Amino acid sequence: MASLPEQVLDITDMSLQQQARKVGEETDTTSRTSSTKGTAPIIVNHSSDGDAAAELGMSPLEKIKTRFGDRPECFKNTLQEVSFVFQATVATATTSFLSGVALIITVPVSKDLGMTQGQISWISASTSLVAGATQLALGQLADLLGRKAMFITGMGSFSAFVLLVAFSQNPFWMLIVCGILGLCSAMVVPPAIGILGAAYTAPSKRKNMAFSAFSSGNPLGFVFGTILCGIATQLSSWRAAFILLCIIWAVFTVFAFWAVPNVENFERAPLRERLGTLKSFDYVGTILTIFGTGMFTAGLTLAPEDSWSSAHVIALLVVGLALLAFFVYWEKVFPTPLMPPHIWKDRNFSLIIIVVLLGTMSFTATGFWIAFYMQQIQMLSTLMVAVHLLPMAIAGLLWNIVAGRILHRVNNTAIMVFGAACYVAAGLLFSFTGPESNYWAFIFPALVLNVAGADLQYNVANMYVMQSLPRHQQSLAGGIFNVVIRLSNTVVMGVTTAVFSSIEMTPAGIADPMLKYTRTFQVCVAFSGASLLFAPFIRLGTQGNAPKGDAQEVGQSEKPAAEELHAGEIDREEQVSRKSASKDDTI
Repeated sequence: MASLPEQVLDITDMSLQQQARKVGEETDTTSRTSSTKGTAPIIVNHSSDGDAAAELGMSPLEKIKTRFGDRPECFKNTLQEVSFVFQATVATATTSFLSGVALIITVPVSKDLGMTQGQISWISASTSLVAGATQLALGQLADLLGRKAMFITGMGSFSAFVLLVAFSQNPFWMLIVCGILGLCSAMVVPPAIGILGAAYTAPSKRKNMAFSAFSSGNPLGFVFGTILCGIATQLSSWRAAFILLCIIWAVFTVFAFWAVPNVENFERAPLRERLGTLKSFDYVGTILTIFGTGMFTAGLTLAPEDSWSSAHVIALLVVGLALLAFFVYWEKVFPTPLMPPHIWKDRNFSLIIIVVLLGTMSFTATGFWIAFYMQQIQMLSTLMVAVHLLPMAIAGLLWNIVAGRILHRVNNTAIMVFGAACYVAAGLLFSFTGPESNYWAFIFPALVLNVAGADLQYNVANMYVMQSLPRHQQSLAGGIFNVVIRLSNTVVMGVTTAVFSSIEMTPAGIADPMLKYTRTFQVCVAFSGASLLFAPFIRLGTQGNAPKGDAQEVGQSEKPAAEELHAGEIDREEQVSRKSASKDDTI
């Protein structure tokens, strides 16, 4: 009896032969039609009946390969592929997971360490701030020096420093270490995205499912952070929540040595030679982004407590904006910039970033303040808050399954508009919530709609952003997208905290404890409404499938056989590829 690997190879060969015969028959038919009508292009048109006929007599494994495409060569087996996609999902969930923890421990940690409302908001803001300020630089370093090494280093350092948070004795200790955690989380996202983008180069349903799972990391990390650490806090203390995080990330660090493949952007060479590539690193751009974003967001966060008219707040805001403006100029003149300016000339790219930024601001702020409302107004325990937020986790998983199945079927502009509308509806429901409002009538549907907007928009945005830069800059592409997410979190927490604090001590705010929450949710509605206004101007079709009329429509699993049967068609594809490469070089 043949061994299992031999059986799998036999099945794969058999599948490719069958698909090759199918491609040949269909191409012969279309060629005859084209010659009759005097048209040159070869159009491969698959109907559902044809797919069903092709699958007759196939084994289950053959059907899966036909429908979903081949496994990328960098993965030794399907188990490693699934494991890495899960690792990448955890990587992108790192910062949002910590934000969920910060949300659920607000009351106990403020009592234990004597933290003010402004200091509490800095627990998650400091993490997002440092992650956003350093992610572009770390994305470029990952492409230059090694994605796998940076990924493992980031996961391990996050596990170590999160343990230090558990032993915090004062607010400053906690906030400084949380800032370091932001650096650690910024180390894992760019290499994860870089490997995903480089591994899944050909459009396929397999790629759609991998990217939809990856895109679920941000919203689901936030939800699971609140749930798991809410349980740990209820059973022990808020310190137990961070110890739990340490254990989870330590396990993932060890697992990453096997699960993460070696998909690098450089030729194998000694480390000393690879360090020579640092000569092209954008050091000035790195300094400008770190200090520019740091000072600007610090000014936003300090303003609610120290007054917007304070000299140091004004100085932070003005100098921060000036540094960011100079960063934009520097990126235009430096030969190897952190953020290539040409990507912003893509109208769809710019609009997608704007829509996702505004939507994420609404999602982050509503999630934070609704949990705070449950603890302060409804007086729920941390465990009960986690239970009330559980529908977000379940809905998030379901929405990502839906996203993975519709990206290649439904117009992606419509998906972005629907996601923005979900944000608006969720914000309105939150703003109508009162002290005694029915959970199932207001909060439950708002939670489901909120995570729907995040999951659907993240899927579309991640897929498009990864196609905006060439393969050797995939980590940088992921860094650009996540910089927007991280910095939007910091900005929106500063803005909503300012609104919350300005209402809290007014006569109206004292008379109506719910007023400050209502005004905060109304600000979130404004952000999501702006997102909805921009979304219809995006011009996208479907993503994750090859354009109709191209021989690539047959799918990734059919490509080797098609190449053997249609040399002329492959020559045409190579010419198009060379033109695209020449265009990239020109840019």
